[in-house]
Amino acid sequence: MNILIFGGTTESRKLAKTLADHHADVTLIVATDYAKNLFTEPINFNIIVQRLDETEMIHYLKTHSFDYVVDATHPYADLATKNIHSSCQNANVRYLRLVRSESNKNSSITYFTNPDEAIDILNHETGKILFTIGSKELTHFVKVNDFASRSFVRILPMLDSLKKTIDLGFRNSNIICIQGAVNEEMNKAMINMTQAEFLVTKDSGEIGGFDAKISAAQQCGCRVLVLSRPLQETGFSYTEILEFFQIKNDAASDENGNFQCVTDRTSFSKPVEPKQNQTRFFPLFMDLHNKNVLVIGGGNIALRRIEILCSFGTIIEIISPSVTEELRTIIQHRHFRFVNKKYEESDLDHFHPLFVVAATNNREVNRRIASDARKKGIYVIVSDCRKECNCYFPAIMESESFLAGLVSKNGDHLGVRIKAEQIRKLLNNNCNN
Repeated sequence: MNILIFGGTTESRKLAKTLADHHADVTLIVATDYAKNLFTEPINFNIIVQRLDETEMIHYLKTHSFDYVVDATHPYADLATKNIHSSCQNANVRYLRLVRSESNKNSSITYFTNPDEAIDILNHETGKILFTIGSKELTHFVKVNDFASRSFVRILPMLDSLKKTIDLGFRNSNIICIQGAVNEEMNKAMINMTQAEFLVTKDSGEIGGFDAKISAAQQCGCRVLVLSRPLQETGFSYTEILEFFQIKNDAASDENGNFQCVTDRTSFSKPVEPKQNQTRFFPLFMDLHNKNVLVIGGGNIALRRIEILCSFGTIIEIISPSVTEELRTIIQHRHFRFVNKKYEESDLDHFHPLFVVAATNNREVNRRIASDARKKGIYVIVSDCRKECNCYFPAIMESESFLAGLVSKNGDHLGVRIKAEQIRKLLNNNCNN
């Protein structure tokens, strides 16, 4: 079995070692020498340090006989994931996405999708800031007032990251170079040392030390601003990937977060495809003109859903304790009914919606909306959990003569995005011919 893994994450290193221990031929491609040098013990697989664009990926896949490609890149490396997925399709190699679980949404945290949202908040305050968001994102934050004197930056101990940070104008004395993930006590020590009133970070998941950072910040009275992940991904967990290759996983971590693998060290046989949701959804096109739709949530996901529904003549009611400025403008322009409050089960009875869109930034609230709606026999689309939906919001492709909707049978949102773009081009070409 010949397996290629992309990524320098903790999971990619664990997976490469485990698969090689089970007699697979494993190649791990990482982007930096730093990621390669994290292996402190002898390894029994091939490591390549190279940054590949999509064209180079396709060539590499076509000139090597890989049975599977596992994309174990960072959850914020959306361009890399897009290129890897597209390259596998082009080279006809089976693609598996290893997805790092997101942390549960926390009402005490401010989430932002665009750095300008966080910058606006920081520019209305004067407190010190601790950035643990990665050197690539720091470029945006030089727009923060007095950023050089207010900002402390935690980055990986890499020369190019350090040089980039200094070149941006962050003070040498305010740069902390340390390998993550660090524990709660270390995070508290850094927050106290820097006297930070704001922590700006990413949702790197528990394995990336996110939970430890949030707990430390809350104990120190430090406000947390979190850059949301670039897209809602679906794929397979680390354990599910091992199950795919028929490897029993009794994985554990030591007190420092280092992986200790206690697996059944037998060679694996033919992989077993991960079980998918067996429910088959019938693609029905229906008239939504003057039909009631309830959207619960006021963020960017709700905005995207509402913008699409508007073009179909839907009567929309929006429930949320807050909305973005862009959505507020649409509400005023379209005269939608907006109820400025938190969701309650009785909301489903008052509006009598044909279906509900659960698009809050709170996982527990979305789960409750889904449960309440199903109990009342109402169709519900849940923005952050495919399994809780009993209908789906499709990608829509349209020309003068045709209207198409596309969903994934197995939760491959990235694949839907790519296929939808191909269909749009096809429709446009037909219109031009």
